[in-house]
Amino acid sequence: MAAGTAPTPAMIGRAAQWAAELDGDDVTAARRAACESWCAQDARHRLAFERMRALDQRFADMGPVERTALSRAARRRAKPRTMAAGLATLLLLIGAVWLAGHSLLGRQYFPDLRTAPGDLRELALEDGSRLHVDTDTALSRALTGDERRVSLFRGRLMAQVARDPARPFVVETTDGTATALGTRFSVARDASGTIVTVIESRVRACATAWTRQACIDLGAGDRARLSDGVVERLPAVDGEHASAWSKGWLEADDMPLVAVLAELNRYRARPIRFDPAALAGIHITGSYPLRESDRALAAIAATSGLWISQSGEDRMISRDP
Repeated sequence: MAAGTAPTPAMIGRAAQWAAELDGDDVTAARRAACESWCAQDARHRLAFERMRALDQRFADMGPVERTALSRAARRRAKPRTMAAGLATLLLLIGAVWLAGHSLLGRQYFPDLRTAPGDLRELALEDGSRLHVDTDTALSRALTGDERRVSLFRGRLMAQVARDPARPFVVETTDGTATALGTRFSVARDASGTIVTVIESRVRACATAWTRQACIDLGAGDRARLSDGVVERLPAVDGEHASAWSKGWLEADDMPLVAVLAELNRYRARPIRFDPAALAGIHITGSYPLRESDRALAAIAATSGLWISQSGEDRMISRDP
């Protein structure tokens, strides 16, 4: 947004006041009309107010006590000095949120989409692209006239990109970016960094540091890790196997059993219990349904000679009964 069209700090502060004041059942028609009149004075007023109301929607997860306190802080009129101090604190808070909303670190607290453990979703974007969103993932997306950008805060997604040479398709994390030069690729982010995997065509993976940006181009089956300002090429994989999760399957090809169980646990509300040391050295091969992990566990036990014990909803797999 150009500097001349962006709301000023004073406008942002006034918009915060209006948003807090109108967040209640006792607001009079006169006060609503006054707010509308203020919004009509300048397009930046309306923009600031609409964004504040959007923030209010993002705060819907707050408990009733916190929301009531926030509203009362702005509506309190009986004690002007207290009101001024409380409102100053409120505006500082909202201003900080406003500024944070323009950074990736800030926006992670207000994602457009969250998936719960065990939840897999497919999302159609306005440009014809599709996102396959993995379990326990948080992201936001923004499609403008110049660019298509998805911000991945945690978890994993696979993008199937609709061709549009005039608008790059970028997936960003705090570690860097993956820009589509073709069609299908996945991006996964956890505490250790970001992994980019190409399923079809090409992707440019760039790790961002304070003073430089390192980039490499990846082809089908190629992978790279982005972390600490470094982009590292990883061993290639079978792209279709690597993207099987987007169809609800885990493909294991001589995969350590401990790693398979850890992956299945990502999709369970109650994790499978096991002793990693006791199961070390066991490798398995097969296709396992991620949405039916009890069935997957039974198949694993049957083919590897292991035992499953059950206590209520808990499951445990071990070498001995």
